[in-house]
Amino acid sequence: MDYTERPHGGLLYKLSKIRFRTSENSVALFSDFLLGLGSLGVSEDVKEDGVYEISSYFPMETDLSSVMRSLGDYAEFVEDSVTGAKLVTLGVEHIDRSSWEVWKTVLTKVRAGEKVVIVPPWEKHTPEGDEVVIEINPSLAFGTGHHETTRLCIAFIEDIVKAGNVKSMLDVGCGSAILSISAYKLGVENVTGFDTDPIAISESRKNAERNSVLDKIKFFCGFIQSVRGVYDIIVANVYLEPIYHMRGEFKSRLAPGGTLIISGIPCRRRDEALRCLVDAGFRLHKEMIEGEWVAFGFRLD
Repeated sequence: MDYTERPHGGLLYKLSKIRFRTSENSVALFSDFLLGLGSLGVSEDVKEDGVYEISSYFPMETDLSSVMRSLGDYAEFVEDSVTGAKLVTLGVEHIDRSSWEVWKTVLTKVRAGEKVVIVPPWEKHTPEGDEVVIEINPSLAFGTGHHETTRLCIAFIEDIVKAGNVKSMLDVGCGSAILSISAYKLGVENVTGFDTDPIAISESRKNAERNSVLDKIKFFCGFIQSVRGVYDIIVANVYLEPIYHMRGEFKSRLAPGGTLIISGIPCRRRDEALRCLVDAGFRLHKEMIEGEWVAFGFRLD
């Protein structure tokens, strides 16, 4: 599963879940629309041939019939406006505490890069050697370390820190703050993370506090236009579409000799993503692949 949910604090014991499938070019549209309807989280699971399965979570008391009507009306608009877009509803189900207990068997500790070990609250890990242990509450949050894109970003950060004098990092769409926390614990002194979702920032701060770094990392809710200064690392583990829109902002905020890390890119969109950044003046420095996902490290010419 691609953990690209919007973050929310705590494990919720009574939820309703709507599942449907749609084409890749309309995933972000439907995800944002559902969040606007009050969804607590939207997860996207890549299937085949450009088809995504989306699960959207709502409080049990939500009037799902109203949600489904609104979603249906919006689907008609999207299908008329976006070439090839199609939404197919798979069903509605309710989740109680016993279902959430399954996550304890699925979301176990995981290693990212050479040093970082990510553990959920119910597991313990005694670090060996120079291992860095980070505790992340999975909840409905993007960034548990179990998805390839997150691990690729952490591996990139670790390599860059190991290779040179890196003092600052900007985490674009920080979600659970797993990348911000990893960077600080790997030795980056000045870390800033931002997200457009206020609940994401709340979750980031909770996880930072859980790892005793809340007073070390700056978080804010807003857009990249509010970011001041330049950074040795900018990391963006998000969709290709927002990367396209922010590429000029990345360019003006990357320090001389700095690295822009781009992840969240399916391998089938590798060439498209590469062209997007090269056209903006970036030069490909390094590329990593895990599973069906690719991450890039770019520098400016």
